[in-house]
Amino acid sequence: MQVDPSGVSRWSRLDARWLLGLLVYACTVAFLQMGASPTAELDQAEQLILSQRLQWGYTNQPPLYTWLLWGLEQWTGPSLTVLLLFKVGLLLALAVSFVGIGHELRLSQRQRVLSLAGLAWLPAFVWEAQRDLTHSMMAATMASLMLWGSLWAVRRRSVWAYAWPGLAAAGALLSKHNAVIFVVAVLVTLLSLPDWRQRLHLGGVFLAIALLAGLCAPHGLWLLQHPEVLAQTTHKLIGAHDDAGWVAAGELLVALLKGLLAFLMPWLLVAVPLWWGARRQSAAQRLMTRLLWVVMAVLLVFVLAIGAESFKGRWLFPLLFFVPLWLAASVDVEASRATQIMVRGGVALAVLCGVLLPLRIVWPVAGEVQTRQNLPLVGLGVQLQQTWGAVSPVVLVSHHHVGGNLRLAWGRAPLIQSPRMTWPVALPDEVMVVATDQDLRDPAFATWLRAQTNRAPGDLHWQAVQAPVLHRPQSPPYVLHWARVKRLPDGKHT
Repeated sequence: MQVDPSGVSRWSRLDARWLLGLLVYACTVAFLQMGASPTAELDQAEQLILSQRLQWGYTNQPPLYTWLLWGLEQWTGPSLTVLLLFKVGLLLALAVSFVGIGHELRLSQRQRVLSLAGLAWLPAFVWEAQRDLTHSMMAATMASLMLWGSLWAVRRRSVWAYAWPGLAAAGALLSKHNAVIFVVAVLVTLLSLPDWRQRLHLGGVFLAIALLAGLCAPHGLWLLQHPEVLAQTTHKLIGAHDDAGWVAAGELLVALLKGLLAFLMPWLLVAVPLWWGARRQSAAQRLMTRLLWVVMAVLLVFVLAIGAESFKGRWLFPLLFFVPLWLAASVDVEASRATQIMVRGGVALAVLCGVLLPLRIVWPVAGEVQTRQNLPLVGLGVQLQQTWGAVSPVVLVSHHHVGGNLRLAWGRAPLIQSPRMTWPVALPDEVMVVATDQDLRDPAFATWLRAQTNRAPGDLHWQAVQAPVLHRPQSPPYVLHWARVKRLPDGKHT
């Protein structure tokens, strides 16, 4: 194994082969999903709506993912291929950062392979990230790049080297607000270990903090100017706890434990026996173990402070993505057969998920159960355009999943408004409204439509287009309803 003058091993052919294999795998899964359906999933469709314009904030999620997608769309237009390949890039960047962190920690080749294979045991990575995750996937990638950059900057002992972790930390916070927990935990961890604290460059730390604050300030100001969005951010976590004291704290801890199990299973089933039978002490193990404990401590303080009601496994992805690295640094990979189980099982799980992701669309495993990708929304968008003759400059759509997929059919031309994101623009003389069966019965849609057009759904003359559900021949056709709303002389619409 070759090393540079600092003692850090150089990247090997084995590193390159694993990363190339991951790239081929992720691209294959992406193209198989595109071949199975032209319909974007829920979070991807939301990004197609948000990326129509560039601004400091959009919804209760930070804007970085949308900004980058907006930039890509300036070259390609709305595209499912771009959405999925962008996700492939994030998956690859996370894996590259794992290898980079492994080198900074001076892990062996087998330890680095173990860390990469461990990712495949985390459903948030191997399933959810390839299916639909957006903000959480980007936040985890940015957080991992920040950890890599932090270790690299400490080794370099240069002020300007700290620009990397500062930029990556800003990227993490602009991807997911809860990434602040990991950013704080990394700094506290480095300060709490004497060997690392002595090598920290104080000027570099201040440079990283300044970059973080400067890059996040515009979005933070936007949040303060939009208190309703800030309220949505906290409402997702904060629940109404009538109990007080230890009872409420116990409920919060139970909710956190459920979230941890949802995120860590089935990785935990192999990791615990592997750690128990082959654990060892090393400098890398001490650092990663301290980071794990600090993340958990900061997370616990956060949970108790805000009274979080529930946790989805994906919410913990930007905070605990590094557990495969912790395990790799904490065990003797030669001392336990569980190492091979982790590596070979990880490859098998990745292949299995890669097959099931497109297969669940084309093969009705559970009868005629539909996924969102079975909905023929892109084809219905083409039908609507043919029926109308031309698409009006502004189209009101009852749900962002429908609206985002209509953009795939129509391109950049119309501005699509939805209850999820309503742009402050004046409506033209004629507006098209598109709604699903379910949304036509939803009081929330009626309220939104009245606010936009001064008309209720019952006031409009609705027509319909329909198409067969993709790969579900026994299911009834999927229907979209549409109506024209024309401006009256008094400025209202009818």
